[in-house]
Amino acid sequence: MPAQTIACHRCHHVWTYEPPLERRAECPKCHEDAHACLNCRFYDPGAHHECREEQAEWVKEKDRSNFCSYFTPRASADHMDEAAKAKAKLAGLFGDAKPAAAKPAASMADELARFLASKK
Repeated sequence: MPAQTIACHRCHHVWTYEPPLERRAECPKCHEDAHACLNCRFYDPGAHHECREEQAEWVKEKDRSNFCSYFTPRASADHMDEAAKAKAKLAGLFGDAKPAAAKPAASMADELARFLASKK
């Protein structure tokens, strides 16, 4: 079987391997488990059990090695960091403004004194 590629969910490193990918395989760069849901092409946070394969069993730890027989390695890192992509789009729409720093809370006595002073 020809070599295939897989992208690490943690460091986004893409490497080739000889199939089948062993359950205990690790990313050569960061040593994260490779046979994990987060590296599978069926992984989808919006799907039931976060998996688009309807017959797959629920896996609690999506970033850990598992025995799922439907595991199919994701070949690119395009799906990675969806939250960062969404935040970048929002920053583009609304600018990169930082929220205003909160002023220290004034005591009730200070607020009452300002209110009464404004009424004179």
